[in-house]
Amino acid sequence: MSQPASLPTRIKWLYSLGDISTSMPWTIISFFQLIFLTDVAGLSPGYAGGSILAGRIWDAVNDPLMGVLSDKIRSRWGRRRVVLLFLSLPLGVAFALMWVVPPFEDLALAIYYALTFVLFDTTYTAVHVSYNALTPELTPDYDERSTLNGYRMFFSIGGALMAVIFATILQGLVTDPRTLYLILGIFLGVVTAGPMLIVFRVTEGYDEPEAQKTSQLDALTAIRTTLSNRPFLLLMGLYMFSWTTASLLSSMLLYFARYYFRVDDIQGSLFVLVAQLMAILFLPFWVWVAQRYDKRQAFIWGSLSWVIVLGVMASLAPEQLILAYVLAALSGAGIATAYLLPWSMVPDIVELDELQTGERREGSFYAFASFLQKIGTGLVLAGIGLILESSGYITPQAGQPLPVQPAEAIQAIRLSMGIAPAVLLSIAIGFAWFYPLTREKHEQIRQQLGR
Repeated sequence: MSQPASLPTRIKWLYSLGDISTSMPWTIISFFQLIFLTDVAGLSPGYAGGSILAGRIWDAVNDPLMGVLSDKIRSRWGRRRVVLLFLSLPLGVAFALMWVVPPFEDLALAIYYALTFVLFDTTYTAVHVSYNALTPELTPDYDERSTLNGYRMFFSIGGALMAVIFATILQGLVTDPRTLYLILGIFLGVVTAGPMLIVFRVTEGYDEPEAQKTSQLDALTAIRTTLSNRPFLLLMGLYMFSWTTASLLSSMLLYFARYYFRVDDIQGSLFVLVAQLMAILFLPFWVWVAQRYDKRQAFIWGSLSWVIVLGVMASLAPEQLILAYVLAALSGAGIATAYLLPWSMVPDIVELDELQTGERREGSFYAFASFLQKIGTGLVLAGIGLILESSGYITPQAGQPLPVQPAEAIQAIRLSMGIAPAVLLSIAIGFAWFYPLTREKHEQIRQQLGR
């Protein structure tokens, strides 16, 4: 509690660079994994969805386990920084392996992609949880955490934007889709490894390996205590449903552009670029709203604006392409909300838990947040694969023109871009409505900890 509330600007910028390492690979997975498996690797939607779901099941063990381990690590580099030092490079290698197309048949190919995702997810979780767990250690102040997460989300959304821009440029230069995704995987795998090493260097002294900071709870008690924290459960509810909305939209956007508007992949990627760019521009606004009013209120207002945009999106006709770009831009406000506010609220939960348990367990809370982020994405991708399969989706053949999809498949794609995400966001707003940790309540908790 002795750390200054205000962080040096240099530390904010350099620490926030680490979000490039977590946002770039996950953006490519969210936008391209399903369409890569069906339209490039040649898996049927059922096999593709099953492969994704099998990989996500590993999350049920991986994330909570990594969170508990993160709180118990003792090393000369602290609890968090040691993970960044040794797992950044394996994270990049594992990501690259996900975009190789080996000469296997359907079942073997599905198993390969499930296993490569498990390898990626294990290293990603360890790095992601350790990086995020440094946030509450950098500053104890309620509003300074909103500012710090504003810096972070600039790089998070900016990294996502750069990944999509790079993918868009490649689409114009490389005609063979398998070669395109191989280059994409290798290049972004290399880029992913670097920023975390910078974070390792600049955060020296913020994660001291003191014995009294290491959690003494056994794994089952740590998980049970985490899941009994009511404000945390409400926060995870609003986060899971808002992030699932973002995952649903991102995974369906290229299908929507390709088969509903009948535009090429480059134009489809422009939807992503417009939305992500506007999300960056909206970040300072939502930081200001959170500081002027409250994080909970800012989340509700931003999510409501997103619901309205999605409702209009659902009513578009195929010839209304310009209006679709306008709506993609307006959706940036909602995307910024989903990125910024839940992550700035998690550190406040850490102090509440410390008051209740006497321990600092940042890793456990960020692990469950990471778990819900990934399980939401996984369930969406797997569910969409099954829905497309049941709607009669026609898998494109290599070297052949895109097929004309049946009306049932087109309708499923439209619902996934409008009505379904609007319902998910409405549920997230319901969780936010009951979230109790305000600025005043957090200040009371800090005063009690100080005493």
